[in-house]
Amino acid sequence: MKGAKELKGPTPMMQQYASIKKEHPDAFLFFRLGDFYEMFGEDAIVASRELEITLTARDGGLRERIPMCGVPYHAAESYIARLVEKGYKVAICEQVEEAGKGKGIVKREVLRVVTPGTITDSTMLEEKANNFLVALACHQGEWGLAAIDVLTGDFQVTQWLEKEKMNVQGELCRLAPKEILVMPSLAEQEPALLQQWHSQDYLITTVDRTFSVEQARSLLKKHFVVTSLEAYGCAHWPAGLIAAALALSYVQETQKRALQHIRALQSYSTNQYMRLDTATRRNLELTQTMREGSKKGSLLGVMDKTVTAMGGRLLKRWIEQPLLSLIEIEERQKNIAAFVDDGLLREEARAALKSVYDLERLCGKIAYGSVNGRDLLALATSLEALPPLLESLYGGSQALEDLAGTIDPQEEVAVLIRKAIVDEPPFSVREGSLIRTGYHEEVDELRQIAGSGKEWLTRIEQRERERTGIKSLKIGYNKVFGYYIEVTRSNLAHVPDDYMRKQTLANGERYITKELKDYEEKIVGAEDKLVQLEYRLFIDVREKIEKKIEPLQQTARAIARLDCLLSLAQKAVEDGYVCPEVHQGDSINIYGGRHPQRRTLS
Repeated sequence: MKGAKELKGPTPMMQQYASIKKEHPDAFLFFRLGDFYEMFGEDAIVASRELEITLTARDGGLRERIPMCGVPYHAAESYIARLVEKGYKVAICEQVEEAGKGKGIVKREVLRVVTPGTITDSTMLEEKANNFLVALACHQGEWGLAAIDVLTGDFQVTQWLEKEKMNVQGELCRLAPKEILVMPSLAEQEPALLQQWHSQDYLITTVDRTFSVEQARSLLKKHFVVTSLEAYGCAHWPAGLIAAALALSYVQETQKRALQHIRALQSYSTNQYMRLDTATRRNLELTQTMREGSKKGSLLGVMDKTVTAMGGRLLKRWIEQPLLSLIEIEERQKNIAAFVDDGLLREEARAALKSVYDLERLCGKIAYGSVNGRDLLALATSLEALPPLLESLYGGSQALEDLAGTIDPQEEVAVLIRKAIVDEPPFSVREGSLIRTGYHEEVDELRQIAGSGKEWLTRIEQRERERTGIKSLKIGYNKVFGYYIEVTRSNLAHVPDDYMRKQTLANGERYITKELKDYEEKIVGAEDKLVQLEYRLFIDVREKIEKKIEPLQQTARAIARLDCLLSLAQKAVEDGYVCPEVHQGDSINIYGGRHPQRRTLS
């Protein structure tokens, strides 16, 4: 998409639009106007085609009318999803002050930018796959790669020498990033590589920003609130630090908020795992089949018995990164064997995990402030499933007890949610009916006032029917006139003098009384206060839980690992797998073996 120079008309609103659009020339600008997000100029022309919505035009002070299209704000997420799925970026521009309270035109700001690599709406994501944003950097003969999942908070970094840069393609194949970030210098140095990635349908974003090693180090230390990066294992990886800083800064700039859930940077070397190039990964059909590109029929599809989204994502990583360390392999085998040998424990543990929602992504939604009441109930349900699970694990082997020690059920978080949130909250957190009765005294008082209004109106309606003799008299409400008394035309002669006419209808008249208006102020005022108070209380609950994100994430990782071990144990029992003896030698002896995929297909 082009910039906004053609929209610099004299009208203040279009000047504001042009100014904001200039800052986001490569994104659709969803410009909030009342109950709609509007697009203008070339954005409108392209969006109307891609979204199959009506293209109109409006006067912007130019000789020609400006192309225009829009979508309702309450349905915007579905339209944003469609654009992002097509590889576009969307900048969400909101009104940041109430109309009429500012001087001149309402102030507007871009509050977030949605790109394929920075999606935070879990409904747009595959449940058992990460949505990675990858950043690449080249510095003095070394290559760095950083990958970040902005919703789960998973942040990884690695580095190679220039002569090993062929590893980049293998890692891109493994990570399957939705967006790749590069600095202008890399784009200039490696045009052939970028062309290759473009041909493989990767979305390449050239970020107009350059980091020195010290600038990258400083940004990362500031984010993690540390004085040194030694604990992360990448302090002496200059290219890796630049890649990590590029990824983190891009997420900060697009999300425009503190990233409280991105708490750690995991450094890894591709030498820790079996090195598999792109062709090998595809030929082995590790995670998708060659013919259909489907998980079904792949090794992952055959082996996946996980019952949580977190476990599914981790199992995918295990399959894509085969271990080389004999110690790590034997440790994993020992844990799997403990579940193979205890069928009752295995079934109890799997049953408990079926009540666990996606804790990783729930933590991300809490950090982004996009969590709602239903999400918090999902978190509570997940945490409540953990104590019986831990009780079972502590009765097993030492290996399982060690695993149980890494799981913290955070019982106080579950208790807080159950006390505060109703059993069936609405989707929106701004419409009330969210806070449980008994949690807050003022909520209970306002709810009683608002609730008693219906009973009062029923009594008044019956009293007025008896007083006037008009049996068809009724009391109604609309947003324009508030509460009113409606009388049909045939009964107008019976209307008392204290009724004040408000609206004439085809079949009658609508009236108000002082008594009705006084009570309306009381009821409507209570309802408005109640909605606002419930929202503030919800934010308070969310902020209390936000302080627990780090232990919640640790528990999520432990649950994912447990789910993977249970999955492999379940598969071993179902198909009669045996535990191989692994050694450091060169020989491989397999007797009566059969490939898992062939066994399943036969």
